[in-house]
Amino acid sequence: MTARPRHPSHPPIAALVRGSALLALLLVAVGCGEQSGGGAARLDSHVLGSQAGGFALDLPAIWAGRYDALDSITAPASGLQRQLTVRFKKSDSTLVVDEPLLVIRVFTNDGWGAVPPDSAGAWWGTVIARDGARTMTVKPSPANPLAQGTPDALAYDSLMLSVLARPMRASLRAPGR
Repeated sequence: MTARPRHPSHPPIAALVRGSALLALLLVAVGCGEQSGGGAARLDSHVLGSQAGGFALDLPAIWAGRYDALDSITAPASGLQRQLTVRFKKSDSTLVVDEPLLVIRVFTNDGWGAVPPDSAGAWWGTVIARDGARTMTVKPSPANPLAQGTPDALAYDSLMLSVLARPMRASLRAPGR
């Protein structure tokens, strides 16, 4: 995030309030996972995985029941074996936001190696796991698509802050096992 110059005629109050709210949510999320006795901060886990795809992603516990996952490749690419699109489930549990929270992709190592390094992250996400045959990437949502200030928008922000506030942990194994 870049700092904007302050102009008396255009104070960035809305941006400060929004940023303060997000920071407060982040601090609450981290603080709630703190262990007694001065231990390291810890958030409980919820595992999102695909047995057929042979991968798993460790998510914060608050993600449980708040998303829908679609296992389907929407944009074929060389070496792309699997794509899991994770979409936010609104509080009424019947509506799902079209814009994904996360997109998880599994490539063959050769397929990933053929992706130009200068566009790999922008197009496909960040590498979070790799084994001898495959590379797993995750691409988080660039922005919250929900109306600002609504309970669903706050929940969406909480999910994103909780997952981005800690290192992503993932695993790969043989598909179908």
